[in-house]
Amino acid sequence: MRMPLLDFLTNGDLKFVLVLYAFLIIAFINFFKKLKEKENQEIYNKKIKKLMNWSIVISVFSLMLGLLHSFYFISKAGGINNNLLFGGLSNMLITPTLGMAIAIVIQLLSTPLKEQKKL
Repeated sequence: MRMPLLDFLTNGDLKFVLVLYAFLIIAFINFFKKLKEKENQEIYNKKIKKLMNWSIVISVFSLMLGLLHSFYFISKAGGINNNLLFGGLSNMLITPTLGMAIAIVIQLLSTPLKEQKKL
């Protein structure tokens, strides 16, 4: 049984998910600017790569906060049911996984465009 795609895209930590989607939107904007201005490609590629790096940092940060949050509540409960433990840990992994997927898409947007040779 798999997690439905809509749950995956919407069940992460909202503050991180919004930032990651904002990075993706900004990367697409820079990609389309890069398509228009082919002579300034490298400038836009640098901007897009910075967004990719920041999305990875945000993903790792959300993972650390999720772990901290999960272990804090486990320690407060004094014991925990396995279903609650694994359910919480799987929810904790949604945002970093989404962030890495967004980083891959952003990396693809930063690939240099090939220029056609003039005959």
